[in-house]
Amino acid sequence: MFERFSAQARGVVVDAVAGSGPVTPMELLTALLTSDRGIATEVLTESGVSLDAIRRAGAGKKGGDSKGADSNNLDDDAEILKSIGIDLDAVRESLEQSFGEGVLDETPVPDGVDTSRKGRFGFPRSRFEKDSKKVLELSLREALAHKDNRIGAEHILLGILRVADGPTRQALETQVTMSVIRERLEAKMNRAA
Repeated sequence: MFERFSAQARGVVVDAVAGSGPVTPMELLTALLTSDRGIATEVLTESGVSLDAIRRAGAGKKGGDSKGADSNNLDDDAEILKSIGIDLDAVRESLEQSFGEGVLDETPVPDGVDTSRKGRFGFPRSRFEKDSKKVLELSLREALAHKDNRIGAEHILLGILRVADGPTRQALETQVTMSVIRERLEAKMNRAA
């Protein structure tokens, strides 16, 4: 599907993936504003959506628009498992009895050894969260609905508008509603066609 993306749309995806974490709709929205992405950036700017608004909306979030908790907090994970009757200390003890002491300790990896999933299996692990995948799927549908041959940055924005909730919605609705942003975008797309 990536071959159907315009240069601007590819730039959005590449910029969103360049971050260190998983790609969320918020990262896609941020990528629409970090460079000039034509009509999409113009409409966002006119609607009061800025990088500063995105930072403010994302300040209290964990993990983008994900509904789950921060998966890196092992203490919380241990407490959750304990609440359903799984004692991690007992699990560790049982594994060490069966497989030897220190079986769960991290083993240092020698320099030059590729430990990424790509290195082990020959394909990269998806960095796109479910909502971001949905945005890209919807951008294709929006392009088809507008009878466009290519997926543009404006189609990605239309996908974001359909999926946005939580911090992404808050960042978008700084000055106007998402429906107003959509109307403005559709009007500019129709004039450009």
